[in-house]
Amino acid sequence: MHRTRLSLDGLAMGPEKVAKLRRWMISLVTGNYPLLPLNFDLEVGPKITSVYPTLSLSHAEAQNIAFSSFPDSSQFDEGSQTHSFRIRIRDPTEGEIWGDEAPRPATIDGFIYGFSCFTRTKDDSSKRGYQQTSTVILTHLAYPSLFYTLISRLGPSFMTHGGPMLEAACHNISSWPDPVPGTNVELGFLGTVIHAEIPEAIETQQSMSALPPGRMGESDVQILVSICPPEPPVLCHFEAVISHLWSMWECLVLSEPLLVFGSSPAATSIAVWWLRDLLRPIPLSGDFRPFFTIHDADHTALVNPRLPQAGLILGVTNPFFERACKHWPHILSLGRQRTTQATKSEKRNSVLVGPAPGWKSTHKRYTSRNHALMKQLEQACHGSEQSQRQASEALRQHFTSRTTALLVPLQRYLQSLIPTPSESRSNLKVPGRLKPFSDAAFFASLKAHGSPLPFKSTGKQREFYERWLRTPAFGLWLARQEEVVQRVLQGLT
Repeated sequence: MHRTRLSLDGLAMGPEKVAKLRRWMISLVTGNYPLLPLNFDLEVGPKITSVYPTLSLSHAEAQNIAFSSFPDSSQFDEGSQTHSFRIRIRDPTEGEIWGDEAPRPATIDGFIYGFSCFTRTKDDSSKRGYQQTSTVILTHLAYPSLFYTLISRLGPSFMTHGGPMLEAACHNISSWPDPVPGTNVELGFLGTVIHAEIPEAIETQQSMSALPPGRMGESDVQILVSICPPEPPVLCHFEAVISHLWSMWECLVLSEPLLVFGSSPAATSIAVWWLRDLLRPIPLSGDFRPFFTIHDADHTALVNPRLPQAGLILGVTNPFFERACKHWPHILSLGRQRTTQATKSEKRNSVLVGPAPGWKSTHKRYTSRNHALMKQLEQACHGSEQSQRQASEALRQHFTSRTTALLVPLQRYLQSLIPTPSESRSNLKVPGRLKPFSDAAFFASLKAHGSPLPFKSTGKQREFYERWLRTPAFGLWLARQEEVVQRVLQGLT
């Protein structure tokens, strides 16, 4: 069997091109995060075999990247699968350095985002009869739709043609314009033209309906960079829990911790990115991990006998977490609904690992479900791929509109806290800022004007907002509003 030489030896770019490459694949303006091909050593586990451009990594970071780049178990004999992960930047003094001492990057949020294409091929020269390789893009940008598009093209090309494809990809990316917030850019990549919309801010909710119409060639792709990739349709992962989606949304916006269990990192990472997107425009108040392993350096901090951190969303596949996280208040298990007959058949042919698809939660829902949408989703699960795509987008639009509706009473009350121009001019010694937020005044406004959300009762409405005002998300949201108002008021003085 012919094996493609999967080596980065000989790859070379000048400093100027590397700097341009790292606008997209690295932290801040000129970061330092590379493309990594990795191999799985059956004796010692996964390991990084090469890095380009070079990057200084501590032993903990190198191990974390290596284990996060491979699934806990393979779901197929041969083929490829893409997934993503998010790991915390470690202090370079924590253990030995892997690679040369290239400048350390500084990220926007202190995390590295990895997008991996895992490939498994038959290999007679291997002890187990197959070769397992992952090609990974590491970046400081939380743009899942963009980087899934890149790695899904780059991974298979690299496995077929080797290092030259990585070199071509790097030169393509280095020729891209700057990733300026609030712009639409055309990005050439391995024969494809990507029409990408970059949001104004990471908390900006992007809308498919806002994509500008235009001529699209056969090789063109149109994407919103910050949302979950539309392919495959996310609905198939939530088939077993359609009736519980409204409870999940409430848990998300109330900064409740959520464990997401799936059969593969491909499933958990897509689901976690999708759930994270539903929070916008509310600021992210907790940690989220599209694929989390027991080897992660944050394992003991995030998974322990104590109550989980507020707002934590953890995507896992290892059955260890079913036992370790049994005290968590909300556990989502992805997949299709198992019928009694199918379950008996599965039990005869394989060992079921992890919890059955479903939703286990202590949460009591405050709002009403949309029964027309629920019926559309249930029908789409047994329909065509096109109907599943349409239903998936309808589902996203429904919950993003609910997140926006949640904020309406707060934004209405906030208007009463903005000083008038005369008040701002009469108090020039103190920078313009919002008046103090009063819970009592807010609830008086809520009682008078209500909320566009379909609450089951006025009592449920008040209880929901009482809980939301106690979440870390509310504090972050209010701080952002104060910053916006202060900038506007200072511009008027």
